[in-house]
Amino acid sequence: MNKTYKLSALWMLCLIILGSLSFTACDNGDEEDTNQYVGGIQLNVFGPSPVARGGELRFLGSGMNKVTGVVIPGCDEITDIQVISDNEIRVTVPQIAEPGLVVLHIPNGEIVTKTKLTYTEPVGLDAITPKSIKAGQELTLTGEYLNLVKEVIFADNVVVKSAAFTKHERKEIKLIVPNEAQTGKIIISDGAEIPNWIYSAESLTVVLPSVSKTLDLTSKKPGDVITIEGEDLDLVKQILMPNEKPVDFTIVKMDIAATKSTAGAKYKLNFVLPEDASDGAVVMVAYSGVKVAIANIGMAVPTSLVATPAADIKGGDVISIKGVNMELVTSVTFPGVTDKVTPNSKTATEIKVTMPDAAISGNLVLHTASGYSASVAISTLKPEVMAYNPSPVAAGNDVVLQGKHLDLVSAVTFAGDKKVSVSPTTSTELKVTVPVDAESGEVILTMKNGETVKCATLEVSKPVFCYIPVLPDASQEIHAGKILAISVQNGDKLTNVQVNGATTQYIFQGGTLNVLIPSNAGGETALKLISSNGEVTYTIKVIASGVTETVLFTGPLLITWSDGGRVILPATAFTGLTAGAILKIYFTQNDNWGQIQINNGNWSTISFAELGNGGYITTNTYNDKTITSQELVLTTDVLSIINSNASNGNAIIMQGSDFVIDKVSVITKGGVSAKARLYKIKNLK
Repeated sequence: MNKTYKLSALWMLCLIILGSLSFTACDNGDEEDTNQYVGGIQLNVFGPSPVARGGELRFLGSGMNKVTGVVIPGCDEITDIQVISDNEIRVTVPQIAEPGLVVLHIPNGEIVTKTKLTYTEPVGLDAITPKSIKAGQELTLTGEYLNLVKEVIFADNVVVKSAAFTKHERKEIKLIVPNEAQTGKIIISDGAEIPNWIYSAESLTVVLPSVSKTLDLTSKKPGDVITIEGEDLDLVKQILMPNEKPVDFTIVKMDIAATKSTAGAKYKLNFVLPEDASDGAVVMVAYSGVKVAIANIGMAVPTSLVATPAADIKGGDVISIKGVNMELVTSVTFPGVTDKVTPNSKTATEIKVTMPDAAISGNLVLHTASGYSASVAISTLKPEVMAYNPSPVAAGNDVVLQGKHLDLVSAVTFAGDKKVSVSPTTSTELKVTVPVDAESGEVILTMKNGETVKCATLEVSKPVFCYIPVLPDASQEIHAGKILAISVQNGDKLTNVQVNGATTQYIFQGGTLNVLIPSNAGGETALKLISSNGEVTYTIKVIASGVTETVLFTGPLLITWSDGGRVILPATAFTGLTAGAILKIYFTQNDNWGQIQINNGNWSTISFAELGNGGYITTNTYNDKTITSQELVLTTDVLSIINSNASNGNAIIMQGSDFVIDKVSVITKGGVSAKARLYKIKNLK
């Protein structure tokens, strides 16, 4: 049983209250004398008293670490002071000590105890027998007045109470050494609150389990049974692997007569190497907590690896990997793939595994449960281009790549770093449009797994229609509502310029094309150059100008329930709009009660969240004739209703009474705006 002796502030307070061992100290007996507080040093209690000569005397208080010497009557000044903390010091009482007041020397004076120190009967520990002992065996202590001993303390704080002694007399104590005992000096104690501790002169050696030799487990495998011979292995509490995880073990006592080749070995210890065993030291832990190394592991790994096939592999192929220790493989990592793959099958000499689509050429890594790995090189099947048709090819036209394994290709990059994504339909031919700004040079194929393959040079002739040889640099800012000036070739062939499908203004002069970027453009924007002999479309990034309001209808118009008083908005006005755009209706309310009914092209009312009444704006909606507009959010659902119910090119029909529609517009934020206007009235047939 362990016991740790600790003195807390609360415990010291209790001692002071009880007064049994608490003696404040000063040099003249005056309760108010403050000499002992010099420099923050104060003695609260000392003891034990009576104390055994040769035992420890303790002083408790504050600033105790500043005490420079202790004088006990009959002795020279003691300067060999054990400082426990700034609250406690200890000294050993000399055999020649006499009763009397004790003096503590401090930097600015001294502290004198108020109570005299007295002494107990001379308890003494003369010998321990045997000097080396095994846990569970009987230990004998001899000395004087041992009948006063209440505890025997082994290292490390393993306590045996007197009730457990097998013999307890004045001159002798016998007791069983506990399993937890460790090598070191032993202590006899009177068991008091501040106990007398008397140490043995010599250390007691507590026998530990030992092995005949530390085993080398190099190339051992999980599942192997390990047998170790040694002495006193019955003291082993635990076997720990290098990763600090315990394993089950068995111990068998050996027939000494049959162990001539292993002299002194009395036990065999067996355990099985676990799946997660790793390199390092295997240790046995005695009941005392002491660790003893018994083996060193160098775990086996797969070796002599041969992959079949090792080259021209593609996703879905099954690879066979043969070698030694293949049964140790738990997973496989393909180059270019993060996730591990579990083998389809495995034996001691072979595993089979399916290659993922994303795998690339490189080292295929085999993993074991012990955390070790081995690798073997593999390479993927590569596409091959044997010819281009036509060659040379005009920029902007189609070219057919002819070859093998072209179904593995996801993109083709032409000289000038012009990359085109592709979706192959066969393994032997790949049709792709050559960018108009592509250059003559090497063609690079990007595979679906990300690998690239360089192909022969393709000669690209420039287009005969108007085109942009060099697009604006990514750092160049193109703003909606501003002029974009850009160099073009064959400008004399240009007949029209469109932005996002709508014609825009442009001027061609001296090889420079000046294009007005509409104010409603923003983000990825299509710029189309239309020539008399061809056309080409580019994607440019446009910085939006902010909120754009596009007028769809201009009044004023007094709406009625008849054809002549209806506002019709065309379907083209809503093509390309995204959710969040706003339909804004500007109006004037008459004195009479009135309403605006908002229908789709099939004459069903459209429900707007802002109205909450199915699609009607009424005078009662506001109860305020000064209100002159209403904004309605075009949600995804509303746009779906409008676009799917357009009839005869009509998307929205507004009719009603006693409202004058002044204007209808669509408001967008830096993106696509409405693409058409309707002026005033459209007659329905």
